[in-house]
Amino acid sequence: MNTLIINANVFNGTDDKLIENVSVLIQDNLIIQIGDIDPAIADEIIDANGGTVMPGLIDAHVHITLSAGFNVLDSMTTNEIAIRSAKISQEMLMRGFTTCRDVGGNTLGLKNAIDTGYATGPRILPSQAAISQTCGHSDYRQNQAQQRLASGHEDSPIMKTGTFKVADGRTEVLKAVREQLFNGASQIKIMAGGGASSTYDPLDTLQYTLDEMKAAVEAASDYGTYVAAHIHTAPAMHRAAEAGVKCFEHATIMDDEIAQIIKEKGIWVVPSYFTSSLIAERKIPLPNEETYQKTERVGKAMFKSAELIKKYNIENIAFGTDCVGTSNVHETQMQELTAIENTFDTITALRMATSNCARLFEMSTYQHPYQKGKLGQIVEGAYADLLIIDGNPLEGVECVVKDETKKVIMKDGVVYKNTL
Repeated sequence: MNTLIINANVFNGTDDKLIENVSVLIQDNLIIQIGDIDPAIADEIIDANGGTVMPGLIDAHVHITLSAGFNVLDSMTTNEIAIRSAKISQEMLMRGFTTCRDVGGNTLGLKNAIDTGYATGPRILPSQAAISQTCGHSDYRQNQAQQRLASGHEDSPIMKTGTFKVADGRTEVLKAVREQLFNGASQIKIMAGGGASSTYDPLDTLQYTLDEMKAAVEAASDYGTYVAAHIHTAPAMHRAAEAGVKCFEHATIMDDEIAQIIKEKGIWVVPSYFTSSLIAERKIPLPNEETYQKTERVGKAMFKSAELIKKYNIENIAFGTDCVGTSNVHETQMQELTAIENTFDTITALRMATSNCARLFEMSTYQHPYQKGKLGQIVEGAYADLLIIDGNPLEGVECVVKDETKKVIMKDGVVYKNTL
């Protein structure tokens, strides 16, 4: 099947200039040619009418299975969580996100259903359960009456779904990482410090010893992939960098020294500026005052760390939203693009949501589930994951954010929206 997009300008995901007045030839699910192409070879023609073809958006920090507050999820059956997750994923695709990395959630079944056509949504690179120590950010027991059971499982419904995992000591950490790899993880997510949304781990706690973190890195590296860490404070970042963690989720309370280390080691940073602004202003409902105070601190610090990212020209930064809650919370996903543009600039926002995420995902090597084409770019040999925008994204991301200017949404060569 040859699909030809004509009368198009192209933002390829990297360059700060459009490729003007070209055609894009798609064969089945791959882009095979960009340029002056004879329409006679096409089975189907899409006229972009001078619009911009750009890569489908990518979100490197999602929690598709977390479609409500934790106390609400604790009352749901696994079937209910799965059905809600399918809705979240479909809505994500229809916003223009064609790929995501889930960093805490039992999403393998949803990923497989999407890949085989039984559900609709973006490509998913699953981490499976996020792993932490006891009394760490993955220990989501809702109260101190919930105990660890003799079987090693936690007396917490949401933890039993495979969203979170507790493991202590080198041996348990090795096993927990290997379990996630067995369960289909593309990369591993650990909790390397305190959390804003969890009750029993203060933000400044150091979580996991150096040896435990090294164990996680070793087990992941043995399978060709990497460890991403939930992390907020500079001391925790120092330890994680020494252990070989390759991706810092949030990296909120940064200082000059750790910023230089991040730059020198090529560590990836996945911040979340829009979510940070919401929590700094107490616009996300939370269970208690202590949690509000922690999240306010995180939200306000995130923008200070952005200044250090600029100062040290840290280029390994990727788009991530960290949305947790009902559909209306996940709907704010597009606002992160605007927040990044306001924090940095337009081209940085666009790269972070396309080619930068794709570069980050390549660290999964043979654990990467989508290796037949390139992601996050409009180039020959890339997957036909793309948007056609009424406007020029390089002049401002507003035309990407608005639903009405996203004229075409295509994933894997299949058109899911066409209002041209």
